[in-house]
This record gives sequence, structure tokens and C-alpha cells, in this order.
Amino acid sequence: MEKIIEVKDLNKTYYLFDKEYKVIPWLLTGKGCKSQKEALKNISFQVNPGEIVGIIGVNGAGKSTLMKLIAGITYPTSGEVNVHGRIGSLINLSAGFHPDYSGRKNIYYKGTMMGLSQDQIDSIIEDVEAFVELGEYFDRPIRMYSAGMAARLGFALAVFMEPEILIVDEVLAVGDKKFQQKSREKILEMFQNGKAVLFSSHSDQLIEEFCSRVLYLKDGQIVFDGEVKEGLRRYNEDLRLQKK
Repeated sequence: MEKIIEVKDLNKTYYLFDKEYKVIPWLLTGKGCKSQKEALKNISFQVNPGEIVGIIGVNGAGKSTLMKLIAGITYPTSGEVNVHGRIGSLINLSAGFHPDYSGRKNIYYKGTMMGLSQDQIDSIIEDVEAFVELGEYFDRPIRMYSAGMAARLGFALAVFMEPEILIVDEVLAVGDKKFQQKSREKILEMFQNGKAVLFSSHSDQLIEEFCSRVLYLKDGQIVFDGEVKEGLRRYNEDLRLQKK
């Protein structure tokens, strides 16, 4: 079986610079960098089609960085990320929209950047418009939207583009309570339809309910990859030890 996600020897380092640093001298000499943070260290794992993988760990463990790397939002310092399928990413939902384009035009604009053809976007545009419930704002510039309205648009594109891979970071829903319930139901539907899912959550209940496997990240490294209950047991035991 071909793996739908393959991550090999993945490393991500963030650099903190002096205010007056210059890019070229830093690249040549390393001068200007005050410090660096290794967010991920030698991460390797694979995901099969249809597998729902929970990613657990405390804030700062590297979960969001890992998901952004797989989604293509940021790039690794070293190592490989190979993805075999279209990704629907529920991270930075309003990223990539043009502020002067309408909601409708932005669906075509961002959808095209995500690899959809015009015919494919044509086939989902009415569903997106009905789902987001923006009324006349759907045909107004994004710069007139609130953050929540723009997030609705990004959410709808991610779930209606029929991804083979869904990446969900922490939040299962956006918007008001009515929209939260609708978006939650849509995600759960995708969970049950054989999509490969990477799902980060601090909720043990949700991880147990939906995931077939967990990756436990600690200090930027995978310390456990396997059965859900055992991964959660180790994670919660570490939390208890930290509180002592």
C-alpha cells in the first residue's frame, strides 16, 4: 500500500535575529543571529490512506509546526515531507486570500493555487456559498470581512475541495454556535469517509473517539507512535510528573 504521507528525518529550526541583521552576511557568516530554536528534531513517520492520526503533546512540543510543514505552509530546515494527495488544511484559514477580491473570486483564486481546475471550482462554488452563509458579502471584497467571516470562507474551501488528506489543528469549528455545529458535523463526516487525517487536539475524548493511532511529540521529537490509549497514558503520566 502506498503511503499517503511520508516524513523522513525532518528538522525545523527557527532563528531569532538582531534588529539590524542583514540576510546575505548572515547566510555567509552566521552573524546577526541571536539564538535559535529547534522546533522539530529528526521526525520520521508514515501515514496510510484512511488513517486518522492524533498528534498530542503540550503547547510548544512542535505539533503545529509539524502540521504546517505537511500542509506546505512552511518549509523544513532539513529532511523530507512527501505528500501523495490533495490536502485540505484547517490551519490559518484566511491565509492566501486577496483582500481586494470578493469571497467568490477568492474561492477561484485560492482554489486555483491549491491545484483545482476551474471546472472543479465551478462544481463546488454553490455549495461553498450556501455553507458559509455570508449573504451579499460573498460578492464583496475580503477587506470588508471580519476575521471570522474570512475564516468561514477558508474552512468551506478546505472541506469542499474533496481532499484526500485533512489537517485539523486544535480547532474543530469557527464562527458562531450555529456555524460551529455545522462545521463540526462536516469535519466528522470527513473523518468517517476514509480520508487520511492528521488531528491535533488537547481533548483526550476526541482523540480516543476518532483516532486509530497517535504521535506523541515532546520537545520537538516523537517519543511515542502507536496505540491511542497507550499514547494518551504516557502523555498524561508525563503531565502528572511535570506538576509535581
